[in-house]
Amino acid sequence: MNSLLVGLACFAAHVAVTLIWLRIRRGPSPVTRHAASALSTHIIGVIVAANLVEGFAYWPVAAVSGFGAVCFLFAFSAVYKSVSLRILTQLDRTPGNAIPFVVIARDYVQPEFEARVAVLVKMDCAAELDGGYVATETGNTTARRIGVIQRACGIRGSGLYSESEATAPTRRPTEITQSFP
Repeated sequence: MNSLLVGLACFAAHVAVTLIWLRIRRGPSPVTRHAASALSTHIIGVIVAANLVEGFAYWPVAAVSGFGAVCFLFAFSAVYKSVSLRILTQLDRTPGNAIPFVVIARDYVQPEFEARVAVLVKMDCAAELDGGYVATETGNTTARRIGVIQRACGIRGSGLYSESEATAPTRRPTEITQSFP
């Protein structure tokens, strides 16, 4: 039982350190901060516990601390750069809770995709060509590797949506803008 409590204490320290560290604008990337915080709080927690707690088992500490750190990283990642959540919060802040589709596409979707394409170009996975983009040899190799992993995991298509969501009837953007008040 002591080991589980030590693991929880390491995780709680990791959350506290990470939340404070993420508010500092300078420094390493958020993911690097998460990793450094998880590792350092775990090591410090184990050292402190080894001196204060009689006979605790290390592996349960590592399991609880590591599982908590991974869950926290996933939760943080889900809200850190989520375009959907940014759109939803803007809808909530807008009078009437409505924004035309073209404004959402222009202000949220297009900048995000432009940033992602810029990363692909910087990584030499894509190159600009005649106002568009073309996959480079590095990009094609990466895409083939991702395809193998997707097939191994049973992911069809992009993996972004389930089969039912991908085939569900939706309103086209023109229908949305035409019915906008």
